[in-house]
Amino acid sequence: MKVLNVVVLVLVCSFLSCSGKQRQSAASFQAEPMSEQAAIQYQFAFEFYQRGDLIRALTAALRATELSPKNPDVRNLLGLIYFRQQDYPKAEQSFQSAIELNPKMSEAFNNLGTLYYDRGRLEEAEKALLAALENPLYLYPERIYNNLGLVYASLKLGQQAREAYEKAIRLRPDYYLPYLNLGKLWMEEGGFNAARPLLREAERLCGFCSEPKYQLAQVLLNENQRLEAEKLLKEVFELDPRGYYGQLARRFLIEHGKIKDE
Repeated sequence: MKVLNVVVLVLVCSFLSCSGKQRQSAASFQAEPMSEQAAIQYQFAFEFYQRGDLIRALTAALRATELSPKNPDVRNLLGLIYFRQQDYPKAEQSFQSAIELNPKMSEAFNNLGTLYYDRGRLEEAEKALLAALENPLYLYPERIYNNLGLVYASLKLGQQAREAYEKAIRLRPDYYLPYLNLGKLWMEEGGFNAARPLLREAERLCGFCSEPKYQLAQVLLNENQRLEAEKLLKEVFELDPRGYYGQLARRFLIEHGKIKDE
């Protein structure tokens, strides 16, 4: 399961890590400010979005758009809400509107690139993500390099994917996703020795995340380190019993008699 990071703004997420609230200090462009009432509705929309209450989030975001139609942050958040609702045409339109209002808005380019990646439009995703990097003052370029790595990996451009992940790691050594994704890329290419330290670091940096533990367990199983692998898989199941990796771990543990099928 591959996920890009999307971005929200005063407010933003991991895993497509998300982007939503933009800091104006990150760009020289001065967007039209929100009215006081629009800012209140925007805050409501973001909080509802974070809680997963998408109907209320959409209602508040549309109200904020009516009050400040030329503010790009509002359009970007509206796009994220539509994206999570799987209304892809409206999400794309909203991100594009944000970019028209602020051509330096890296968050909107990143989110648009995420949408294109999700829809399998890989060349368009690459173009949008490269555009996001054109703003040298953007505060989170490591997210974009991580996302570029995912796009290049899907395009079977392994060397470019590795370079993008490595750039993300250099920019922010405590960001776990590029370690995870680079480790997975090495696994896919049979480079388990190269994958192991990357996955261990991803697991260390995000101890509550299930995927780094699961992927590291796969490397250990390949190396016949069964006891440590089974320990990790039990942790995955305990962390995420109903999630994707939790269910994969559960299946393995049942098949090998480590837990009962209940």
